[in-house]
Amino acid sequence: NNWSRPLIGTRNLHQTQYYSSKQSTAGTNAYSVIDHEYDAVVVGAGGAGLRAAFGLVQEGFKTAVITKLFPTRSHTVAAQGGINAALGNMEDDDWR
Repeated sequence: NNWSRPLIGTRNLHQTQYYSSKQSTAGTNAYSVIDHEYDAVVVGAGGAGLRAAFGLVQEGFKTAVITKLFPTRSHTVAAQGGINAALGNMEDDDWR
């Protein structure tokens, strides 16, 4: 077994007809599939997901981020009131 080489195969796409008024003549298409290997996979590209991915990459992990939404459509971006966070890496308060 040579696991360091990407595995390339083909996968068929099958279109299902849900409504009779929306018929497609595209049929079945084939596209190539390339398997990748990652140390970590982060699900969700909102603020928390991207921060987690950033931290993993800083520590040397090969990281992938997957999301169901385009990144600019995430709930973090849509938060009109802003995002609040307690930062533990700040200097001590000096109230003088």
